[in-house]
Amino acid sequence: MKKIFVWLVTLPTGFATPVWALETPYDAASKSVHTALGDVPVDMGPLVRWFFDNMLGLVGAIALLLMIFAAAKIITSAGNPNKIKEGQEAFASVIMGLVFILLSLFLLRFIGVDILHLPGLQ
Repeated sequence: MKKIFVWLVTLPTGFATPVWALETPYDAASKSVHTALGDVPVDMGPLVRWFFDNMLGLVGAIALLLMIFAAAKIITSAGNPNKIKEGQEAFASVIMGLVFILLSLFLLRFIGVDILHLPGLQ
């Protein structure tokens, strides 16, 4: 049933090739999988390094969206003190979460690279 649904959804767009018939996006030469996020390595060392390098940007983007949401909540509060307080708390929570993630990333790199000298993280 799922295969028929996927085929029916892709048919009107002109991409009638079923999803399960497409080639796998694995590249044996570079040992990576081609995704929308780029080439994601499949070996553990390069995968951890890729994760550290790329997830910081993703976390920053999510934090920016949450800050915009909190600011919009403050702006559209219309003077309601409860709504203003909710927006301020949401904004402070985003900042604290971002600082927590950045410090966690720093500690993981410090312990993994400088102290333990884990391969693939240099």
